[in-house]
Amino acid sequence: MTEKALQQEQAGTRPYYDSAAPRNRVADELREVLRYRDLVRNLVRRNVTARYKRSVLGVFWTLLDPLATMLTMAVVFTALFAKSIPGYPVFLLSGIVIWNFFSQASTQAMMDFVYSGSLVVQVYMPRSVFAFSSIGTHLVNLLLASIPLFLIAIFVGTPITPALLFLPVSLLLVALFTLGTGLLVSALAVFFADMINIFNIALQLLMFLSGVFFSVDAMPAALQKIIFLLPTYQMVTIFRYPIYIGQLPPLDSLLYFSGWTLVMLALGLYVFTRLSDMYAYRV
Repeated sequence: MTEKALQQEQAGTRPYYDSAAPRNRVADELREVLRYRDLVRNLVRRNVTARYKRSVLGVFWTLLDPLATMLTMAVVFTALFAKSIPGYPVFLLSGIVIWNFFSQASTQAMMDFVYSGSLVVQVYMPRSVFAFSSIGTHLVNLLLASIPLFLIAIFVGTPITPALLFLPVSLLLVALFTLGTGLLVSALAVFFADMINIFNIALQLLMFLSGVFFSVDAMPAALQKIIFLLPTYQMVTIFRYPIYIGQLPPLDSLLYFSGWTLVMLALGLYVFTRLSDMYAYRV
């Protein structure tokens, strides 16, 4: 018993929880995630190992999957863009790798939270651990998938420059943007089941509008202006530039996406924690 609790016991008073007391929900949630960091680490380990537990090739599927995807997409898109986009395999694969991270991590964060509702009710844990573990899981997958990306870049003669040292910054921004997105859609999906299907459709549409498969420079000027406003397009740009162009991302793209990252992270944390008291009644 703590000294404060002992004093209250001796005084004949008992501590109580004041639900009306002002709280900083976001700070409380982040503090709890830090306390439960071992749980997040174990969830990441479980997700990575469970995916390949019964597989003969194991984690090598993480290397083979982007290669298979690139070959499939290359067959479809090379005839259209290979002549206008030098080193098209690197251009294509760099877009696919970062897009897969964003779409898969945010989707898994939502699905894990929605379908682990009974666990959340029965066992105390910070509810955002599912989003954090999803980000960690797919960061591991992204790092593994980057191996064939760099091998292909070397094979096709893409210049390897010091700009690659900027990639950790790009990955940090993308991870925070994805975390905010995952938290936001997780909270909404608890109250609106249709959010799962809506989000999947939105991801498919955004994938084709975010310059993953083609250079936006070839698009009409009016459409270019619209695409430039998409944070997902700037997300692909700041990851692709150091790998494909061999240069630092354009400053305007970096600043624009950084702003979107702060907004999405703040919005996701706010909405997720604001609705946290109601999750037990909805899952």
